[in-house]
Amino acid sequence: MNERHTLIAFCAILIAICYLASIASILAFQQRYAEALGFGGITTGLVGVLGTFRPKQPAGNVERAETVNQLTQETKP
Repeated sequence: MNERHTLIAFCAILIAICYLASIASILAFQQRYAEALGFGGITTGLVGVLGTFRPKQPAGNVERAETVNQLTQETKP
């Protein structure tokens, strides 16, 4: 998957979370607590899936930092 597909998947899961959370709140309002709890569990599972999206490639424009030891050794007379 490239970055575009990852973004589309992220947005789709985010929309699904919002949809399921609204369904769960409607069910809870209608005092159908068992069904609302089920939808809440599904929503919680999708939140866990949402946390797995990570960038796969490090940023290419980040310069490598020198360590303190290398700098002090170079500056000693």
